[in-house]
Amino acid sequence: MLLVDDTIISNNHIIASKEDIEEIAVIKDKPRRETHDFYNLSENGIALVILKKKIASKTQAELNTFFNLNANNSIYVNGYLIESPIYKFATESIVEVELVIPTAENNLKQKVVNIWTLTQDERVNGCKQ
Repeated sequence: MLLVDDTIISNNHIIASKEDIEEIAVIKDKPRRETHDFYNLSENGIALVILKKKIASKTQAELNTFFNLNANNSIYVNGYLIESPIYKFATESIVEVELVIPTAENNLKQKVVNIWTLTQDERVNGCKQ
């Protein structure tokens, strides 16, 4: 997971070269809920990046509205619930968007949007370094 400028969820493809990076930090251990809004997104670690360039992004409300859902509806990224409304999604990093319908298996109460920033190959085989 890559978090750009503190609030934009992205993938590593947003960085064309190391010259794009102003600052970078890596959190390997799972942070505590009380101190980090992104704690549940860091299952496999999270990189915090400040970029020299601005990137286009969409808010959770904008994505929900686009799919004719309530603006405050839950949104997931790569299958993980986004618990804080401060996070946006880098449009360039959106690989796939799925509208997930409630079923007995997923235990959802309403339709939700799941944003994939990983390709099918990355989902199965992991991300290349």
